[in-house]
Amino acid sequence: MIDSYKLFESQILDACRIYKHLRIRVNDGKQYLVGSIDVYNVDKIFVSSFLVEIHWNEGFPYRFPTLYEVGGDIPVNADWHKYTDNSCCLTVEPDEIEKCARGITVLKFIEQIVLPYLANQLYRKTEGHFFDEYPHGSLGLIRYYTELMGTSDSKKWIEYLEYAFGKKKLSIGRNETCICGNGKKFKKCHNKVFERLRIIGLGNIIRNIKSIT
Repeated sequence: MIDSYKLFESQILDACRIYKHLRIRVNDGKQYLVGSIDVYNVDKIFVSSFLVEIHWNEGFPYRFPTLYEVGGDIPVNADWHKYTDNSCCLTVEPDEIEKCARGITVLKFIEQIVLPYLANQLYRKTEGHFFDEYPHGSLGLIRYYTELMGTSDSKKWIEYLEYAFGKKKLSIGRNETCICGNGKKFKKCHNKVFERLRIIGLGNIIRNIKSIT
């Protein structure tokens, strides 16, 4: 069985080698990363840096480590996706589960999650709104599942869940027109949706849906 913390601990030194301003510190017997992360624009020109901490989270590597922005450059405000303990809300839960389905490394977490999050914060400071983000709380879940399912009809969500998890038999071939009626072949449409739903897990989805209905 994987030792979640030991795996995190084994990977943070690699992160320090790549991100020269990060250092390893210890608190309550557990190592974590602290330091600044630089953000560059598409032309690879330095824009700004953020003082952060990255701590082990017990779900790692199938959940993100916990990111804290500790320099005060992001307002402590749910609308800015930052909580009163300085932890950062990086995405909605089902999206996190998908992104971590095969296990995420600390380096990939920084490159694929932390840097885009910080860049989006800078974008909001200059433009007055995020470039792209899930709304906070239940609104974010509604948007996520609406985009995933291809409909905002919660009754359709339940129907698709029944198909995805075998509660209801689906009599359709992979090359036939998809059940959603958009004209695409099933194998290129909701067959992929059902695969993603199974990755997220029925229990997680039901809990999410109950929180927004």
